[in-house]
Amino acid sequence: MSDRYKVLGQVDITSADEVAIYSVPVPSATSYTITPIGKGVSSPAEVSPEAVSINTQTLLTSLVFSFNGAGVSISGDIKLNDGVAGSSALYVMRNLVFYDKSNSILDIKMPLPTGAILSFDPTDYDSGNLYITAFGIELETGYGPS
Repeated sequence: MSDRYKVLGQVDITSADEVAIYSVPVPSATSYTITPIGKGVSSPAEVSPEAVSINTQTLLTSLVFSFNGAGVSISGDIKLNDGVAGSSALYVMRNLVFYDKSNSILDIKMPLPTGAILSFDPTDYDSGNLYITAFGIELETGYGPS
C-alpha cells in the first residue's frame, strides 16, 4: 500500500451476482505474551496500541465504468457494506444504467470506513461485460517500532 493515488480495485461483471469492487483493509490485532524468567506461566504484555496497530484510511475518488454488451444494457446499484455479517448496505448510487459500448466516470470523493466493502449489485443483467475500476488514496497510520 502507498499514500498515493492508485487503482483500488478492478472487476469484470459477467453475471447477475453482486461483486465486491474493493475492501478497505482492517487493522491486524497484534498481541504479545511474555514468560517471566524462571516461571512456566506466560502472561500478556501491555503494549501501546499505537505501537503495533496499522490503520488504513481510504478516500474513494472515482469509479470508471465501461460496458460492452452487444446491443443490450445493464443496470445496478453501487453499495457500501460495513463488513459485519447481517448488516444492511448503504446505497452509494442506485439504478445506474449502462448501454452497449458506453463509458462513464463517477467522480465521488468519498471516505470509506475501515473494513467497508464497496460492491456492484446488478439489478438487470442479460449479457455482456461491465468493467469497473475504482480509483483512490489509501493512507496508512499508526506504524510502531519495527
